[in-house]
Amino acid sequence: MASRENRRALAELVTLVGDNPAQLERARALRAQVNERVATLQGLIDLQGAQGMAAAQRAGAVGTGFAQMQRINAATEQILAEERVLLRQRRAEAERRASLTTSIVIAGILVPLVLLGVLLWGLARENRRARGLEREARATVVRLAESIEQRDRLAEQRRLLGAYAGLLQSCHDRNEAMAVTARVIEQLLPHAAGRCYVLRASQNLAETFAQFGTEVIPSDAMLLPDDCWALRRGQPHRSGGHGGHVHCRHVHPEGSPDSAWMLCVPLMAQGTSLGLLHLHGLHGGDEEATTLVEAIAEQLSLSLVNLQLRETLRLQSLHDPLTGLYNRRYLEEHLQREILRCQRRQKPLAVIMLDVDHFKRFNDRYGHAGGDALLARVGQTLRELVRNEDVACRYGGEEFTLVLPETDRETALARAEVIRAAIGSTTVLHAREIIGPNTASLGLAMFPDDAQVADELLQLADAALYRAKHAGRNRVIGHGQPA
Repeated sequence: MASRENRRALAELVTLVGDNPAQLERARALRAQVNERVATLQGLIDLQGAQGMAAAQRAGAVGTGFAQMQRINAATEQILAEERVLLRQRRAEAERRASLTTSIVIAGILVPLVLLGVLLWGLARENRRARGLEREARATVVRLAESIEQRDRLAEQRRLLGAYAGLLQSCHDRNEAMAVTARVIEQLLPHAAGRCYVLRASQNLAETFAQFGTEVIPSDAMLLPDDCWALRRGQPHRSGGHGGHVHCRHVHPEGSPDSAWMLCVPLMAQGTSLGLLHLHGLHGGDEEATTLVEAIAEQLSLSLVNLQLRETLRLQSLHDPLTGLYNRRYLEEHLQREILRCQRRQKPLAVIMLDVDHFKRFNDRYGHAGGDALLARVGQTLRELVRNEDVACRYGGEEFTLVLPETDRETALARAEVIRAAIGSTTVLHAREIIGPNTASLGLAMFPDDAQVADELLQLADAALYRAKHAGRNRVIGHGQPA
């Protein structure tokens, strides 16, 4: 039984050390030695059974059993020693592997933690970046809204300035141009107030032609050019607010708040000062407002120049250049309007036709220059003797026409006599020679007694004039009056 257990144990040992060739060799040698020892012991047992205990003891005493056991013990110790070494190695390897496993486990724990930290840091950074982008987006939206608002405001300003330019081209005089300018400024700068000044032809005084807004900082109604820095320097002048504290003398900002501003923009064209735009307000007045006022001033300046040129051309087209009186074209336009006005008011109107006597003979004697000098002197006499509401015209050649509104026949005849006498006593200095006097003949027709139409009145007055000439000249004859 014991021998079977030993063999099974040795077989198991050989199997266990099969992965180690040296130990396998030692295990096999130990198994052989054990088998040899078992065989020896079996022989002694058999001897004891056959010859008795004494014989077996004698055989065992003289046998090799002790040496066998020593070899078995030595082999066993060698195997055990090698196994202990291997066990220590395995334990060290196991500890190393355990440490490695622990390190791997710790690393496996730390790496996800680090990755999680990196992820959280990245998320936090991305969150900060997203918040920054959101702030930038909101700021961009605000700027975009401001840009759209500014674009719409500038578009509206351009539209108003375009309409303003069109209105200026249709204005008939400075008063209309100034009134249109005041309305446009009120639309473009509703919080501003001010005045539009125009310089007199003498350039020594500027008068208020239009006023807009509620004046909170008084400005003089009339000013001298030296009272305004803009007129002195020929460029816009800003004061108050962020524009400095050098005020024009025509402005009186005493008691106004620090935010109050004043702006003067000269009206200039072709190097000539025409007037001034003055604006002020309690707030606003930024660069945009200054730019707007400058654009308005530029257009208004051009309009004023065009109006002056237009008025000059109109006057030239309606006046006779030699005598300074109105010409026949103006008479034809004006006479019918005066007739209608007197008709509405139920007042009379007188038309006087005047012709210089013997003018051809005078012209032949003194030349055309002398004739022109005489006609100019007659024109001057007529200008001096007519009223503001009367119209004196050069009808053509040496013939003149007077329109006397709201004048009855007796008064018209009396005034015609005064004019005839004045012309009859008039002399002319020409070529260092005093020539004259010369006489004139006059014919009179009345509205509504004689005629009610302009052309018919002129014909009747002209017919009365020729009757005066045929009656001996130098006299006044009215229509229906005997010569």
